[in-house]
Amino acid sequence: MASLAELRDRLRRRPGMGDLTDAEADDLIAEAADTVRDYCGWQVWPRETVTVVVDTVGGPVAGLPSLMLHEVTAVETRPHGDQDPAAWTAVTGRWDWSEGGWLYRCGAWPDGPRRLRATMDSGYTDPPGAVGSVLLALAARTRTSPVGVSAEAAGGESISYSTSGGSEDSGGGGMLTGAERRVLDRYRLENRP
Repeated sequence: MASLAELRDRLRRRPGMGDLTDAEADDLIAEAADTVRDYCGWQVWPRETVTVVVDTVGGPVAGLPSLMLHEVTAVETRPHGDQDPAAWTAVTGRWDWSEGGWLYRCGAWPDGPRRLRATMDSGYTDPPGAVGSVLLALAARTRTSPVGVSAEAAGGESISYSTSGGSEDSGGGGMLTGAERRVLDRYRLENRP
């Protein structure tokens, strides 16, 4: 796993990226991380503490939007249909969580939309596996070929970029290629066992 500083250094070693400032490199990596989060459906990286509200279907298990939980510090429920911010009630005892994003309870979680609120420490400290490589490829493409740009002209010179008509593997600036999506599928929330 690569740290942000290592990702920044690796990005600068790519052709045409050597002049990036720290802020520019961090912005490109952050944009790439947003794309990865959107595709995966959860905060893959970086690790952070967040409070989430989720729908529940009753029963002893409820899913949180994470495949890498480090800790759940608070769980609350609210009565069905009660939108009052004061309606949340802490759930004390008789519940546990798994690293894979599941909350377990002796008994049943309430059934309905927005019925469960949890504060959780979630995400990888550093990008896992090949996610760092996906972040770098996205960041580099975003800088060299912004979304929607297929040609540029300056000072009497012009350049056209190859596009593949929106095929699965085109991966224009800021967009994932098919190969990158296959790498990220392992971290995709909808693929959770």
